[in-house]
Amino acid sequence: MKRRKTYYPLMLQAEDKPCVIIGGGSVAERKAEALLEAGARVTVISPSCTPRLEGWAQDGTINHIPSTYHPGMQELANALLVFAATNRSEVNAAIRMEAEAMGKLVNVADDSEGSGFIVPATVRRGRLLIAVSTAGASPAAARKVKQQLEETFGDEYEAYLDLLQELRVFVQSIVEDTAVRQQWFRHMLEWELLPLIRSGRLEPPDRLNLMEIIHKDPTTEGMERVKDWLQSRLPSTGGT
Repeated sequence: MKRRKTYYPLMLQAEDKPCVIIGGGSVAERKAEALLEAGARVTVISPSCTPRLEGWAQDGTINHIPSTYHPGMQELANALLVFAATNRSEVNAAIRMEAEAMGKLVNVADDSEGSGFIVPATVRRGRLLIAVSTAGASPAAARKVKQQLEETFGDEYEAYLDLLQELRVFVQSIVEDTAVRQQWFRHMLEWELLPLIRSGRLEPPDRLNLMEIIHKDPTTEGMERVKDWLQSRLPSTGGT
């Protein structure tokens, strides 16, 4: 029995890194969009492109080389990641062979088994990034799980994680004891921050008040006072 392929999960820092997509269709567009979200420098090699890719090329968002693929293109040699996304399997295979010979990681649009890496379906909410993969078995199933996650983790998670980061830095600046700081970080996850963000009851002035309360009593007892203060601000769900 053939061994089932497994993957090593990795969050790649692609900011300002050169990535090459060969192909200009809808698949290439999706790849480019995800790379741009990660801050990568994207080059698309294709005689023609989707209108959206053309628009990105015209405004300088991506670099477009209006050419078919041929061996020896310098863009492949310079790339961190290579995406073979043409509509011809034999061309994609040739791209993979050349790029892999140079030690590059290659994603082949029509050959997940032969790819050096695959791209998961993702849900992004600011700092929160959730990746879903079926190891190529069913991209449709991965998209379904992604849709379920999108319903569970709404846009409020972006503000929530930004606030947790802000609170974490603030606590680090006023609490010297490492053990106490770790207690604060754990307690933050028990605070009713998400319901308050959803209800609009944790706007910038409220956050300043929160910081002041923490600053006045940055102790283990103070953690409970913060929790009580936050709970007092929750919308009432009772009757009249």
